[in-house]
Amino acid sequence: MKTICWLASILILFSCGRKENKIIDMKDITPKSERNYTKQKKENVDTIDFGFNSVVANELGFNLSGIKFNETALFPDRFSPTRTKKLVLMQELDSTLFCQWSFKDSTQTKNAFYNWIDCFGPKNKSIYFGQNVNFQKDNFIILVNDTSITYISSVKIIQHADWLSYFEKTQELKNWKIVINQGVRSKAIWFKVVDGKKQPIIQSK
Repeated sequence: MKTICWLASILILFSCGRKENKIIDMKDITPKSERNYTKQKKENVDTIDFGFNSVVANELGFNLSGIKFNETALFPDRFSPTRTKKLVLMQELDSTLFCQWSFKDSTQTKNAFYNWIDCFGPKNKSIYFGQNVNFQKDNFIILVNDTSITYISSVKIIQHADWLSYFEKTQELKNWKIVINQGVRSKAIWFKVVDGKKQPIIQSK
């Protein structure tokens, strides 16, 4: 009987010695993320607009394909704006330069604007308030209110009505003290906007 018990104990120990420990792979117990990081990164890059509302712009027919930051120094940069936004709005065939300078008060805004038109562009043209002359080769529009100056320039035609709608929709701006609009090989037209309505600015003598 003792012999039988001894053999049984040996068999039990032998079977335990042959039992293999199961190795668990962490990948089998860690939940797999279904997020596509490559896709997410691309979406984030595609939606960068540098503070420009491309959704509203495209609703108005601007048909933007992308936006780039622009580092070109321009005259109003010299007057210590509190915020500057300089962008290139990309379209299928052309692009539009969009610049906006914000100032702390109306005095600084006027100072920057009047100094700019007194020394405008690469030829340093001196232009007085309300003067109907050709400022530059390309189409452009300048919009001035109490605390900001916006400059939009392009080789393509600029529809000032669309831009007025853009600012009304995005910034609730209906009033502009000065708007200057000029087409290629044309003279600038000056007007102001009060409660969404255009009013002519009389040429200075």
